Amino acid sequence: MVTVRAPATSANLGSGFDTFGLALDRPADIVHVERAERTTIDVTGTGARYIPEDPERNTVGAVAKALDAPAHISIDKGVRPASGLGSSAAS
Repeated sequence: MVTVRAPATSANLGSGFDTFGLALDRPADIVHVERAERTTIDVTGTGARYIPEDPERNTVGAVAKALDAPAHISIDKGVRPASGLGSSAAS
């Protein structure tokens, strides 16, 4: 099993616009990946209902398919979707 922490981010700092950014201590998404017979995705946490669990509709499912590496993927959303804190990129 592999576990990664994906922090929230803040960009648009001064004259750098989206060029400069910061990773924040909190909030963060936690992603657990474990080999499996087929790819499955479970999402919990803040705004989980907005994140598709169907591997065909979630980018992590597309990555597992492209790598031919089926896995059970568990995402604990700490970065609320549409918060402006990098939620799309976090997990």
